Amino acid sequence: MSGLLSPVLTKRLANYKITSRKIVRGGHKGERRSIRLGSSLEFSDYRLYSPGDDLRQIDWNTYARSQKFYIKRFLDEQELSVSIYLDCTKSMGITDEKWRRAKQLAASFTFLTLANSDRLSFIPVVSPSGTYPHTKGKAMVNSVIHFIEQASVSNGEERFGQQLSQHSTTGRKGSLNVLISDFLEDPADLFLALKKMQARHQQVLLIQVLLPEEIDPDYTGDLQLVDIETSNQREVSMSQKVISQYKQLFESHTEKIKSFCQKRGMELVLCPVSTNLEETIFSTLMQKGWIRR
Repeated sequence: MSGLLSPVLTKRLANYKITSRKIVRGGHKGERRSIRLGSSLEFSDYRLYSPGDDLRQIDWNTYARSQKFYIKRFLDEQELSVSIYLDCTKSMGITDEKWRRAKQLAASFTFLTLANSDRLSFIPVVSPSGTYPHTKGKAMVNSVIHFIEQASVSNGEERFGQQLSQHSTTGRKGSLNVLISDFLEDPADLFLALKKMQARHQQVLLIQVLLPEEIDPDYTGDLQLVDIETSNQREVSMSQKVISQYKQLFESHTEKIKSFCQKRGMELVLCPVSTNLEETIFSTLMQKGWIRR
């Protein structure tokens, strides 16, 4: 197993799976309940026999009681298709700690997907590393997590929202998309990408990874701030008033994204780097209902 996930963590993760609000409509066999009716052992209901139905599905006990031909219907079990989009813009790599936590969360969802016979696609957005194509099976866990570990931050000035919008029409219909980013940019492009995903009937989970100082800066004195993605500079005297204004703008920005998501049935979860990874997964994400035993 990669250094991103400890043996203790993977042992705990093995008892959990990703929760999907929608009944799965995947095209391949898996372990999740589908809206389609098939030949699993879980009974659904009865319906009257129609010409052309398989005679082997007639319930003869019901016929003996009612003198009518009824067909037993069973729930089919299908796979869930999961796409993980990792923001690889410069702001995500501003510190090793932040970049590592983002990759740890991507690796955790990868393990949860592949260990439960679901299908995975990993997309490091704007990274030169490329995309890991659709794969399935617990045997692929180490390979995909190694790929995530090797993913690198972009050297360009690309924006996550703009690039995500280009990827948003390539995911499978009905899939579950996990977006991992700091979302510290104009959200207009992000909103466009989310609308495109929902147009393809995709469920979207947003994970916001932030450093403590991005949430609550404690800088003092005269500083020169540099936008890591655009290299734009600004001279600032960090007074309590300036810090208070920053906090208000930050809260307004985050609330704007949360409000958009709530109106469209999506969820945004803040995952500060300062919080222990296991606490983030087994407390924060479980309370949100994103994972379950």
